[in-house]
Amino acid sequence: MNFVIYGEDKLLMEQRLKTLKKKYHIQEDDMNIVTYWCQDTPLSSIIEDALTPPFLSEYKMIVVKNPVFLTTQKQKIASDEDIQKLMDYLKLDNPTTVLVIYHDQRNFDERKKVVKELRKNAHFYDIEKMDEHQLYKATHQAIKSRGCEIDEEALRLFLSRMPNNLLEISQEVQKLCLYTKHITTQTVDLLVSKQIEENVFELTQAILNKETARSFRIYKDLIMNNEEPVKLIVLIGNAMRLLYQVKLLDRKGYNDKEIAQMLSIKSGRLWYIRRDSRNFDLKELLVCIDELSQLDIAIKTGKIDKYKGLELFLMRMGGNGKWNQ
Repeated sequence: MNFVIYGEDKLLMEQRLKTLKKKYHIQEDDMNIVTYWCQDTPLSSIIEDALTPPFLSEYKMIVVKNPVFLTTQKQKIASDEDIQKLMDYLKLDNPTTVLVIYHDQRNFDERKKVVKELRKNAHFYDIEKMDEHQLYKATHQAIKSRGCEIDEEALRLFLSRMPNNLLEISQEVQKLCLYTKHITTQTVDLLVSKQIEENVFELTQAILNKETARSFRIYKDLIMNNEEPVKLIVLIGNAMRLLYQVKLLDRKGYNDKEIAQMLSIKSGRLWYIRRDSRNFDLKELLVCIDELSQLDIAIKTGKIDKYKGLELFLMRMGGNGKWNQ
């Protein structure tokens, strides 16, 4: 029996592997389960083990990880002879060995004979990442199952700070639930690290609100975290463009779902952007974007130091002035 588990969400992949183990009565500490990493063990040795009958059991499981010989990557870990042995093995459909090819990417090379043979003789489990709605429900359920509750705004904030990865979300949920049984926005702020985009968005708000002291405080924190001024200029510009686009689409009557799809952003993050965009004028946003563009050119042409240039920009914007060369 041959299976392929592949995708990008490691937690869901592990859950699928556990389901297979349960189906074939394989225990975690069983002598009849072996995990091989292709860079460490020759493919011929893996096939040899797969051909060996299980020990005092109906089934045995062989899990093969990092199968680069199936991908578009260049590889030297599997010879043509070994790959042929695998193709011959796949045709056998060994009834006592559960062979699982486990790959946490989606880069199979469909032109390769071995991949075509797998398609014919193995069951593929394509593990897709959850969409936002599924992620929202899964996160809420994970918190509830631990005997905790979370405010709706706190859940939105939490998901806006997390990647679309159930494993990382699960780890952060565990941390939150160990801290408190009632999770609020304050809890999320305290325990869940902000992504750089969120810090930059706060800096952008401070700039547009002409809060010079706050702008410098956030800027200094970002520099202390080794963020480059030129990178910050690009990110601030992107944040302002996003505010501009959201405000423009909002005026044209688009709803949240449509805007999120058009701009490829999470609905949780959009909720905050849309709320904040109402405080700023479209013309003001365009002026700031133009100022940043001029500053970027001046830094790259050596007309001004990158740190001095960004700091002058923050001061001038806070004082209703404009940056000039």
